[in-house]
Amino acid sequence: MTLRLIYWSFLAVVVLVVLPIVMVRTMVEHFRGRGSLRSGSGGISAGVGAALQELDRLVARPSVEHQVEAEQRILKREDDAGGDA
Repeated sequence: MTLRLIYWSFLAVVVLVVLPIVMVRTMVEHFRGRGSLRSGSGGISAGVGAALQELDRLVARPSVEHQVEAEQRILKREDDAGGDA
């Protein structure tokens, strides 16, 4: 075997065996970790999701009328006001 044949054989093994194993392992480690720990996470979709959550929080907040009703548990009835008997 010549040195050239050994070199090309070694290069073929690296490209066809080692490189795919390294690529798959890197992808598995990347997707296995938490998104908040990954660098580069928090793209456009994360910003849109956060904005929608904030909008939902603002819309779901009770209005002033609901807060006043909650503070005044006992409301006057028409019968208690006096008038026609």
